[in-house]
Amino acid sequence: MSLSAFSLKYKAIIIALVALLMLWGTLSYLTMPRREDPEYTVRTCQVLTNWPGTSAEKIEELITAPIEEEVNTLDGIRWVRSETSMGRSAVYVELDRPTPGAAVEQMWDKVRSRVKRVPMPEPDIKPVVIDDFGDVNIMIMALYQVPLPGEGIIKSENRYTHRELDIFSERLKDEVKLLTGVAKVVRTGVQEEALYIETDLGTWTQLSLTTSQLEELVSRRNVVAPGGTIDTDVGRFTVKPSGDIDATRELNSIIVGTIGEEEARAPVYLDDLDLKVVRAYQDPPQVITRYGDPHTSETCIIVAFAMKKGANIVDVCAEAKKVVHKLSIEQKVLPPDIAVSYVTDQSETVTRKISDFIANVVGAVVIVVLVVYLMVGLRSAVVMGANIPLVIIGSLAIITVFGVQMEQISLAAMIIALGMLVDNAVQICDQTRRLQSEGMSNFDAALKGANQLSFPILIATGTTIAAFYPMLIGLQGSTYEYIYSLPVTLTVTLAFSYILAMTFCVLLAYWFIRPPKDPNQSMSPVIQLAQWLKRKIGKGHNKVANEHVNDKKKSWFSDLYPNIARICIKARFVVLAVSFGLLFIVMMLPVGSEFFPQDMRDQFAVEVWLPEGSNIQQTDDVTKKVEEIIRKLSSYTDKEGNSSQRLSCMTSVVGKGCDRWYLGRNPESARPNYAEIIVKTTSGLVTSDYVKEVRRVSREGYPNLGIGPVTGARIIPRELVMGPSVDAPIGIRIFGPRLGIGFADLTVMREQADRLNVLLRKQPGTWDNYDTWGSSAYLLHIDVDEDKANLAGVTNLGLAQTLNAYFSGHYITTFREGDHLVPVYLRLPHKQRGSINELRSAYVEGKYGKVPLDSIAEIQPRWKPARIDRRFLQRVIEVRARVEPGYRANDIVMGLLESDEFEQWKTNLPPGYWWEAGGELFESKQAKSELSLSLGISLLMIVLLLIIQYNGFAKPVIILTTLPLALIGSFLGLYVTGNALGFMPQLGLLALFGIVVNTAIIFIEFADILIKEKIEDCDGSGPIMGMSIQEFRECLVQAGQVRLLPIAMTTLTTIGGLLPLALAGGPLWEGMAWLMIFGLMVATILTLIVVPSLYAIFVENFKIKPVRMAVQKTLPDPIK
Repeated sequence: MSLSAFSLKYKAIIIALVALLMLWGTLSYLTMPRREDPEYTVRTCQVLTNWPGTSAEKIEELITAPIEEEVNTLDGIRWVRSETSMGRSAVYVELDRPTPGAAVEQMWDKVRSRVKRVPMPEPDIKPVVIDDFGDVNIMIMALYQVPLPGEGIIKSENRYTHRELDIFSERLKDEVKLLTGVAKVVRTGVQEEALYIETDLGTWTQLSLTTSQLEELVSRRNVVAPGGTIDTDVGRFTVKPSGDIDATRELNSIIVGTIGEEEARAPVYLDDLDLKVVRAYQDPPQVITRYGDPHTSETCIIVAFAMKKGANIVDVCAEAKKVVHKLSIEQKVLPPDIAVSYVTDQSETVTRKISDFIANVVGAVVIVVLVVYLMVGLRSAVVMGANIPLVIIGSLAIITVFGVQMEQISLAAMIIALGMLVDNAVQICDQTRRLQSEGMSNFDAALKGANQLSFPILIATGTTIAAFYPMLIGLQGSTYEYIYSLPVTLTVTLAFSYILAMTFCVLLAYWFIRPPKDPNQSMSPVIQLAQWLKRKIGKGHNKVANEHVNDKKKSWFSDLYPNIARICIKARFVVLAVSFGLLFIVMMLPVGSEFFPQDMRDQFAVEVWLPEGSNIQQTDDVTKKVEEIIRKLSSYTDKEGNSSQRLSCMTSVVGKGCDRWYLGRNPESARPNYAEIIVKTTSGLVTSDYVKEVRRVSREGYPNLGIGPVTGARIIPRELVMGPSVDAPIGIRIFGPRLGIGFADLTVMREQADRLNVLLRKQPGTWDNYDTWGSSAYLLHIDVDEDKANLAGVTNLGLAQTLNAYFSGHYITTFREGDHLVPVYLRLPHKQRGSINELRSAYVEGKYGKVPLDSIAEIQPRWKPARIDRRFLQRVIEVRARVEPGYRANDIVMGLLESDEFEQWKTNLPPGYWWEAGGELFESKQAKSELSLSLGISLLMIVLLLIIQYNGFAKPVIILTTLPLALIGSFLGLYVTGNALGFMPQLGLLALFGIVVNTAIIFIEFADILIKEKIEDCDGSGPIMGMSIQEFRECLVQAGQVRLLPIAMTTLTTIGGLLPLALAGGPLWEGMAWLMIFGLMVATILTLIVVPSLYAIFVENFKIKPVRMAVQKTLPDPIK
């Protein structure tokens, strides 16, 4: 018993199952986890090592390269790359794609074990393996001070200290951390306190006290270790020495020695040595954070948190806002002059995307009902329109079983499915209506119509599923986890659409669809209106003929397709040549390519880069200038002529990047010459122009607003880009060979990079051209005479520690103030720390006392590489650039690679040096290589399904030949609308292929039915299985006539559902929507013309038999 027969016999069961599934789907929608991006495991870790005051070359040799080589010996490592700069090494380790998510933590443990094996140049150097820097913070809050109610400014006596802001933010962090769905909470911008023991260089030189001795004295006093136990009659008591020193007073009272004769010795205190103890905030600060709006700017502390797996982002963010309200309003923990603003809130984006999806579903239902109503009447429109929400709700219930959550990839799959799931219902309803018009009863028409189309629709649905499902087979690792919900959701939605069409849709067709009472009277309101107008204006007296092939009265419109089809079948080779000629012409159109488009979001980022060697205060000064530019450019005039603000708020992080707040942005690690400004705009519609103006004014200035250009720094305003993070859209990497026991020549690599940069600058559409090594830095090189140093008992470690104590500060101990820890440092006063001359007169500690530095070493200022990058255990320098509006990165890179100048540069590369493309081109190639296996499996599955359907090869070849023709409209649509062939348009192309295959399968199925009927009725004298050529061709024409209306309805309803996405869906959907709209329009016409032409070629010219046997005319046994 078929599904349709079962449904018509057991109606109550089907209704109950559908109702239960709808209830389940509704509950799933209300309760399923929500997030912006899918959950996936980051298979990259960072090994961070600090060695202050050391050149990049030395760190590369002694730390970076040994760590790389040790880690690279592990099985399961995909690649190792590194960034080495002055005082810092960062090694990035990426695991192989097939590494299971559960095994990633074990691999990081192995990495830690291998890193521990690497000998460090000094015992104090400890590499740290960081494996959670890929976590995305779903909300970032800025805590800052505002004027008291009723006051316009913050009075100096009311201003909070950094420590007080620290306490407020700590309380907020603790409360947020208790929320159920919160994974971790981090704070940025906390200004750490420190106790500095400052000594004059001359004074310290004359003292016999060394840094090691001072450290031992202070640490011995400042202890919290247990002092032992005492047993008494009343019990055992623990003895705890009073070791927590009381800040500056206690430090000054530490005894460092004695003075005088043995009988009258007096203690010598730290204060007696003219050592000044200062309590202050760490200078220079490691990070500076600031919050601003259109009018003000205040120091802030950032509190950000990530979400646990399986949590609901909307609920978690709502609970976090309740925490802020509780602390501020209910508990008064946060005073009225402390404000908390939400810098980023991903729940808003998720809520908006879900609302847009619901609007698309509702819009699709309305458009389907309207289009079908106008073409075939209200009853069919109700049946087809009801199919969409039923399929969507039922699919939501099923996909939760496979672990799919509500995120942008699963929503994308649902939206893609909207364009395909109507087709099955259209076919069932139209076939039922057609059979009713031929005189069948409602029951027989519904049953026979479904049975006739059951297997063809199954194969057609299977071929569409085959286009997407192999992604689960071909993709691996993070890509698999990120894309997982797309093939699962599409597979479930399309499969459920088929099941619903064969069951509940058949019931609806049986109950609702009725033939017209007058066979000559159409049920289409459009045709009825045309008939009424004809009667009124007297231009015709005959009623408009019905659209079916059995109608006797026909108008010129109903004859239009048959006449065209007959001509095309007759001139079939010309049709084929013209079609593929159009394909060739369209493929020559300059359609760009990109990986993912920019996100039309109410946020953007501004990066500030100063030359290497710049300090954090210089970076902060430039950042303040950029903030002022952003603030002054906020005002603009909208389309209605009203003055409005574009700036909602902004938050600056100086000294590092803000912890990851968007999947497509990699946070920059600690660098004093770097700052990031996160700007929140009032609307995503104003973001793009705002970014352009900030970039232009930063570069050129704006005298009318009193703004000058920002010089001495790279100012990079960046719109957010969807998809994986890319440091720069354009990149060309130059690799140097390893020469014996050394590395590639730095000078040669720099020269080659400079030459390549010149070529890249010549390409139109580029800006911010730079290379990853940056400019060289001015370094004071201390050339130690080893013989003199050995005689003086000075070691390299002792020299480094002494100089570090003088200028950066030597760590002594930690002062404990309750649960607040304050480090203690020894250093020179500010005036001496900034003087090179003081360095020349410094003394260093040796085994036999302190000796002048210039007696054992020569101080020479030199220009040294500020940064050295490595990849695949080799030195690499990458030349990068960004793209002007209206240009695409991949097009610019291809233009460069195809130029004669680049060919000459490539030819002149020294032996052993080589290059590769980076940026978006590298990422898109990686994605295409990963998808190639999936596409190959898809093609094999589609071919296999078609062979199963037709038990031969001719008809599968006919259908597959039509697929390239779908590219005609697709590429034309991208070219006309100015969109690129990115990731989403490629998915749209797969969906379009599925629709074209569906149409071709159903067309051939009806042609075969008509051919079999004609074979049974003909006299058997014709050359084609007893038919004449004319009879065979007429079967093809009639098949097109029969399928013309359902094909037109499918096309129009799909286009109608895609139009809102094309017009207002944003950059993620526009390209895909226009591709499918243009592709459908062209593919529909070509299918109705090219498929019969190809069919005729195979039968008439290649002598392929069109069918294998005649079909029986008897109906299936009645249901008992």
